Amino acid sequence: MTEFRIESKSNPVIKMAKKLKEKKYRNESRRFLVEGFRFLEEALKSGKKIDKIFYVPEKEEDFRKYIEPNLKGEEIYSVPEALLKELSSTVHPQGVIGVVHMDESSDNHGADPFRNSMYLYLDGLQDPGNLGTIIRSAHAAEAGGILLGKNTVDPYSDKVLRSSMGSIFHLPLYRDGDMMLKKLQNQGYKLAVTSLDATRSIYEEDLAQNLVLVIGNEGSGVTKEIQDNAEMLLKIPMPGGAESLNAAVAASVILFEKVRQTQEKSL
Repeated sequence: MTEFRIESKSNPVIKMAKKLKEKKYRNESRRFLVEGFRFLEEALKSGKKIDKIFYVPEKEEDFRKYIEPNLKGEEIYSVPEALLKELSSTVHPQGVIGVVHMDESSDNHGADPFRNSMYLYLDGLQDPGNLGTIIRSAHAAEAGGILLGKNTVDPYSDKVLRSSMGSIFHLPLYRDGDMMLKKLQNQGYKLAVTSLDATRSIYEEDLAQNLVLVIGNEGSGVTKEIQDNAEMLLKIPMPGGAESLNAAVAASVILFEKVRQTQEKSL
């Protein structure tokens, strides 16, 4: 393992990495920042391509424990704590930050992108915490991937990454969600949306079939175009009388009802 030392924030390597705190540069370079020893360890173990890793010498023990055993030729930089703060989005940096490649295979994931029976289409979802939670739930429920519709929050922002708890490294994200949606519909996947007009609950509908579950914007909901094209209207029973559920909670409830139905059918 070759290690380099950087002392100045004027160093071009630091300047490049710092730009990745902005969405514009993340999209241009197809790279993003991952902070934290366990989080970066998860990225390494999942096989993600990582260019550079920056860490502070005070955290060398954690570096040797979590990072070093998983290295595959990445550039390693030792930096002062003040310099790591330049790259961090947290008040108290965790001691290590990596530059990770976005998964370019996500738009054509694997030999058979239609092998899973559930995908999610995010129709303008805006809250980072909601997106991170949906990614985590979708990973746990073994969904096929997340389709990012127009005006959906950046999945590589720091808040989304942290709330996904590492699941973002294990679930395909389709940046051109509209194109992937058409492909899935052409393969016979039904478009399912939650609706006040639904006459059947998620416990009455057949969710074990191939579905694309649409999760809309937190304020305005699903767009009219998507709503008009929906082939399945769903409702979640709420006997307590609440007006609605949080978007991520609703998505999780439906995902795991699908898991239950699918497992029940396989018995």
